[in-house]
Amino acid sequence: MVMNNPTHKTVLVTGGAKRIGAAIVRALAKDGWRVLVHSWHSFPDAVRLCESLPNGSAVPLPPHSLSSAADAECFFFSLPEPVDAIVNNAASFGRGPLADADASDFESMWRCNALVPIQLTLLLNCDLTKRQSQGCVVNLLDQRIRRPRGGDAPYALSKQTLADFTESAARELAPTLRVNAVAPGAILPPEGAHEPAGGNPLGRKTTSEEVAECVRFLLDAPFLTGQILFADGGQHLIG
Repeated sequence: MVMNNPTHKTVLVTGGAKRIGAAIVRALAKDGWRVLVHSWHSFPDAVRLCESLPNGSAVPLPPHSLSSAADAECFFFSLPEPVDAIVNNAASFGRGPLADADASDFESMWRCNALVPIQLTLLLNCDLTKRQSQGCVVNLLDQRIRRPRGGDAPYALSKQTLADFTESAARELAPTLRVNAVAPGAILPPEGAHEPAGGNPLGRKTTSEEVAECVRFLLDAPFLTGQILFADGGQHLIG
């Protein structure tokens, strides 16, 4: 048994109000998904985004922090309807010398960037099993998992944990759940903003829309699981 056409299926996108998250919401709504849009501090942006899309195709959820397993569980059971898929996009990022980091830096990044997506994945698997249905999870990683560059160890290690979980979950939760991931590189920033990025073989930054297309592809590909798709113009290939 494989997933049918996504029309009329429901997907949760965490951190869906801005940038990559918003691009994912727009792409999936266009593709026929009903999208539940999670946000925290960007709730007004989530409302405006949903209002800009066809009526009923995207729904802003009440703002909710996702910084612990308890947060994730409370949030999942508060969803207004069952979901068939989750895009774990919400994340925290930080930079700084490793010598200046302490245990709290590693713990906070791990809880937000690894534990919460893990918990949401396990909760979805349990729910789908009870419903005798099948679904999909796509985790947002970072091309740094291939070649760590230093200066962001707590963040990079949390994403590496999620990458390892993606492959373990794909193996152990099939066929109920397909679990894949997208690992973006440097993203083209909003107009007027500047972000250091480093080079890549294609000579340009990735757009949020290109990352969203990768997510859409993995959600729609019924025979793919355990895949990590690098959406980075080949940046992960450069030492």
